[in-house]
Amino acid sequence: MSVLFYCENRQAITQTRSKGFSMECPEAMERGRNFRLLTEEELPRLLDFLAGYLPESLKFHQTLLTYMHDRVWDFNFYVANNWPEDAICLHFPGMTLSPHGLLFESVGVFCPNDRLELLTLLRNEDVLIDWSKPLYINFIHYALAEKLTHLYEGIGTIERVAGDVYMCADPNNLNCVEEADEDADPDIQVQPLKAEHAEGIYELYPANDMECHEVFLRLIRILPAAGVFVKGSLAAWMVQSYYGAMFSMQTKPEYRRKGYGTKLARYLTKKVVDKGYQPFVVIRPENDASQSLYKKLGFKRLYQTVRMSFMPSTWQDEETKMNRVLRENLENAVRQLTIEQKVADAFRNEEMISITEETIEGKEQMSECLNETGNLLVEEPEEGSEEDENPLGEETEERIIVTELSVEGNVEVESADNTAETANGSNQDDGGTNTGDAE
Repeated sequence: MSVLFYCENRQAITQTRSKGFSMECPEAMERGRNFRLLTEEELPRLLDFLAGYLPESLKFHQTLLTYMHDRVWDFNFYVANNWPEDAICLHFPGMTLSPHGLLFESVGVFCPNDRLELLTLLRNEDVLIDWSKPLYINFIHYALAEKLTHLYEGIGTIERVAGDVYMCADPNNLNCVEEADEDADPDIQVQPLKAEHAEGIYELYPANDMECHEVFLRLIRILPAAGVFVKGSLAAWMVQSYYGAMFSMQTKPEYRRKGYGTKLARYLTKKVVDKGYQPFVVIRPENDASQSLYKKLGFKRLYQTVRMSFMPSTWQDEETKMNRVLRENLENAVRQLTIEQKVADAFRNEEMISITEETIEGKEQMSECLNETGNLLVEEPEEGSEEDENPLGEETEERIIVTELSVEGNVEVESADNTAETANGSNQDDGGTNTGDAE
């Protein structure tokens, strides 16, 4: 069953592939307890504020920049009531997919590393955020993640995924990287992706429980997105995200170790720069191959970020109860369907028996009619008829005719019987062919 919410005539949450709910334009509250909503006119001021804290503010800064320039996804931006003195800001949603279909289920946050005490404003925010429900924060600075972990103690559990930020400070260095031998091969081309590629890319995206299919369609249409094509077949791909990072780089197994990743990263980095954005990537610490690739292209490691999933203990208990209720409802539904199927089968069997009886009765009536027709033909002519010059001879002819008609009648009955058998799918003796075989 789809769950739908609407916000100012725009779809806010729609079920996506049974994995979660697409989050966009949650109903904006002008104020929370500790934060207020910024107007469109105030956004340039927030952008300048974030620029003063680069590169620590890189992800939040690029999210706001792509929103202002290309509006890939709808966000609401908030600042502290006493901003800019209280230098902390938020944006909702924090990602494009809501695993539980809850409004304000994810958030993006930034504050300077030397003002971590401001995160208490976030922890105490109970109007915009319901801390009794799951909450997701997509890649924040490691220092912020540590502080939030401390503030969440005793509430529930936190799942953390680390990623190192690598940024290309000088795109001109890309030209110094040697080209692979395949670069001269006309069968190998780097080209922009098309909407038709979104489905396959999304299915293979490792974090597709955090981002929805729709956002990939928009990214391919609006922001830089490219693929390496070998004889027209997509071999590798990469996309720029709504938060600025170049992400979702993947190469099909049969095309690995051919230098396509380097070719693709170099191409996309130039496109990102040409569009006015800062090229950067987030790489898992254990991914040595990607780290080596980007270092070769002149990317430098800045700091570690953390994706956080907050799960309250009370919600886990409720989720267990909910799963039990859903399981019981499913079992009851299956039982009911089984009963209904048995009833339907019983009615169907009765109908088949009735049809069979009617068919047999029809055959008997047909035989009786044919016999009656034969009997009418064998009636004796009236005596004394002037036209009966040779009564005996004509009687003989009539008897011959009667015999022939009776034989024809029997043939017709047998033909009708064979037709009924074929209609019922029985062709064991007639060498017939089933409809499925004929096709």
